[in-house]
Amino acid sequence: MSKFKTEFTWNEIDWGNSYNIVRRSQRRIFKASKLGDKRTVRQLQQRLIRSKHAKLIAVQQVTTLNKGKKTAGVDGFVPTTPKMKLTLANNLHLNGKASPIKRVWIPKPGKIEKRPLGIPTIQDRAKQALAKLALEPEWEAKFEPNSYGFRPGRSSHDAIEAIFLNLRTKTDKLVYDADIRKCFDRIDHKALLAKLDTFPLLEIQITSWLQAGIMDEYSNIPRSTMGTPQGGIISPLLANIALHGLEEHLKNYVSSRDFPKPYPDAGRGSKTKRAALGVIRYADDFVLIHRNPEIMEKVILETKDWLANVGLEISAEKSKLRKASESFTFLGFQITLVTKHGQSRVKITPSKENVRRLIDKTRNIIQNNKSASSYGLIYLLRPILIGWGNYFRYCECKETFKKIDNVIYNQIRAWVFRRATRKGRESVKQKYFPENRVYTFQNRLYKANWILNGTRASREGKPQTTHLPKLAWISSENYAKINNTASVYDGNHIYWAKRNPKYSTLSTRVCNLLKRQNGICTACKKKFEIGDSMEVDHIKPRSQGGLDQYKNLQLLHRHCHINKTSIDLKSSPENLAGAG
Repeated sequence: MSKFKTEFTWNEIDWGNSYNIVRRSQRRIFKASKLGDKRTVRQLQQRLIRSKHAKLIAVQQVTTLNKGKKTAGVDGFVPTTPKMKLTLANNLHLNGKASPIKRVWIPKPGKIEKRPLGIPTIQDRAKQALAKLALEPEWEAKFEPNSYGFRPGRSSHDAIEAIFLNLRTKTDKLVYDADIRKCFDRIDHKALLAKLDTFPLLEIQITSWLQAGIMDEYSNIPRSTMGTPQGGIISPLLANIALHGLEEHLKNYVSSRDFPKPYPDAGRGSKTKRAALGVIRYADDFVLIHRNPEIMEKVILETKDWLANVGLEISAEKSKLRKASESFTFLGFQITLVTKHGQSRVKITPSKENVRRLIDKTRNIIQNNKSASSYGLIYLLRPILIGWGNYFRYCECKETFKKIDNVIYNQIRAWVFRRATRKGRESVKQKYFPENRVYTFQNRLYKANWILNGTRASREGKPQTTHLPKLAWISSENYAKINNTASVYDGNHIYWAKRNPKYSTLSTRVCNLLKRQNGICTACKKKFEIGDSMEVDHIKPRSQGGLDQYKNLQLLHRHCHINKTSIDLKSSPENLAGAG
């Protein structure tokens, strides 16, 4: 039953229950797809797109959670009230129709060139979100292990770590850093739909989205026969589906041909040949890694032929074959193989281009806010610096962070001292850069001078103080790459609770305790496994005055919890008094 009760309101929805029901259906789709049970996959998908819970989640995503929730399509409609959102969810269904797409042009980061962004209507966005809920778990069971872009639970850091694992040998390997020319605009529709191979209603609906007309300012562009409009919720998933199979095809290609050995001491088996080729893809950017120049040239030609079958080609000006020691950039990171004193190691740092963009961005913000308060300037700069630093903390970033800190300090110092026209520089310095202050950042204390401070009055009239932290205060960390076949739909709650609680169905308390205990039961010292029954225990029982705080909590197997509770009861003051 997909209709909602008339007395039902948007603000009364139990979102936790809706998400649990949808995730349960998605795990069933994933499991059936993994087993190759196509019939069950189709049945479960059709049931899911009719589910009222899936419709509510789809509408919530496009009207409440997404950044573009207030951006209208060609119809100008934006649901803002709870009643409008509930009406949209009540009327939501896949009907094989699509409204024209509104096209706007946005600049590429750090370039004058612009790229097109398609903005579907809110209703089409909700329909795409609904279709994605059904399609994504099916394809997550099929996607290749080294595909990382636009997939839940995977990130660019996984791709960088995969490159690191491929290059960390004593040999200088060849790297082909490839970029697909206008990938989203040129995917062949027939090839994509043939690969998608879904049930008729969803195929008709996706076809209508792919071929929807485009409204570009005052002109109406006719329907296209290729490409997926950038900006649609389902577009990244469709692009991944179109590019699915490249890694497996290339590995089969190098293992089934009578190629020379990948390297002199290598074996001749197919397993060795497959392992010698590295294929790491993030959306439409990918890297090929191999030691043998002859094999690499043939692999590149085979890649171009494979891409041509889906209507794509490699951009010659953006792609290059080089040795790892010559350095290359990928996803904002500079990667090179450094040899020193006969020892080789992979060095990964933030790219010079990304550093330049950050410095230009901070300079523009400071110059455009000359009359702002220091509190207001910190409010603008702080999230940019911390966000940038958190992205690049999984590499050798310390030296880069220190250099950026010095540049930004000079920018801020000039901003501060231009205010010292009437007051002395010393008094202005003490106001904005107070001495001998201790700052707390990421649970660590720092005593430093020349840190920009800002103060403003709260609504109650009390002073609120903040400061601009240094990038160098963000600690460099190692990154653990995701397991090859791991998926957010695989039901491995323990793995995802430790790696990314966002994708775990366990409670926040259990996720935090699993992470703190590194997945180990504190009673029997054994790891929690899939299917284990886990319970939260108070180390000092509440009946004995124990507090309900994390420092007094531990996660135990159910049987370990029963044993501990039995011991606690025997040692309770009441039992001891009775025994006396």
